[in-house]
Amino acid sequence: MADADPRLPPYFPLKLRKCQEVADTFFACFEKESFPNSDKDVARKAVTTCGEHLAAYQNCMEKFVGPKAPKAAQ
Repeated sequence: MADADPRLPPYFPLKLRKCQEVADTFFACFEKESFPNSDKDVARKAVTTCGEHLAAYQNCMEKFVGPKAPKAAQ
């Protein structure tokens, strides 16, 4: 994902049971890749490195909490 948006979604680090597998995969990648070091951009680079896992996490989560989520009946 070369042109990935280096921002995390507003619901991060929320994890729903329905998205547990993809969330766990993304969180594990992000934790590994964003381990503090002398690089001030380590977290931004981790988002890019884990972009494929982030996309899967977002696709699942947005079905339930994002703009594509069904609206609750009032």
